[in-house]
Amino acid sequence: MLGTLVGDAYAGRSTWDLWVHNRSRFMGFVTSTLAISAGFIAYFYQRTKAQMLASQVTQSQLMLLQSQLEPHMLFNTLAHLRALIGHDTARALAMLDLLNDYLRTSLQASRQPLHPLADEFSRLRDYLDLMAIRMEARLVFALQLPPALAATPVPSFILQPLVENAIRHGLEPQVAGGRIEVIAQAQGDQLALTVRDSGCGISDQALAQAVADTPEHTSPALPQRAWGLAHVRERLQTLYAHAAQMQVRRVPTGGTEIVLTLPLRAAGWPA
Repeated sequence: MLGTLVGDAYAGRSTWDLWVHNRSRFMGFVTSTLAISAGFIAYFYQRTKAQMLASQVTQSQLMLLQSQLEPHMLFNTLAHLRALIGHDTARALAMLDLLNDYLRTSLQASRQPLHPLADEFSRLRDYLDLMAIRMEARLVFALQLPPALAATPVPSFILQPLVENAIRHGLEPQVAGGRIEVIAQAQGDQLALTVRDSGCGISDQALAQAVADTPEHTSPALPQRAWGLAHVRERLQTLYAHAAQMQVRRVPTGGTEIVLTLPLRAAGWPA
């Protein structure tokens, strides 16, 4: 209507005169205008609906990943806690407090697709402190988070399966255990998140599967480590498309290194 008024002012005539001189042409204008408007409304409605569905799919994938990764840790922790109660009450209480903190932060994070990187690291620290009580001297870990990156939003639980894999498949099979490092770095306009362990290293089968396939094509008979890595990679692709990457490689001195690269935007949110 605003465009019509401007056009009428420029031409010195009123479009409404068509109603008197040529009603069929006037109705044609009205019909075409309504059709174009309806097309725009339908387009934006479908786009919004698609975005909502994509968000729901991402959240469902997150919940599925959590349901399959956490029971192993939880059952082992409860079994170890039961064993400690009888002969080391102090350590048992410390482990119970850490488990309480870990479960509380896990519940909070499961309700939002993104949270600050500081929350992700805090959750990892609770988990690694729990594992340190269970593994004792066999586990050494270091978390490096620059203060400037603490508030950067990242996908919830994006590092958890990588750290769990490092312990379960890298350190636990070794009698001596090993070390885990989780490092956050800003590299230009990218955020690099590195999980490095000194364990027994990723197998050729798991490495090939993590690089080549998506979870939908991952066979249940293949290593659980490959399944978890594939789900992390798919979450990155769902949230960031081709703007995010996951690199998996062996450490020459022994162990595995996984690097997630995400866009480091001003607000930190995915596109």
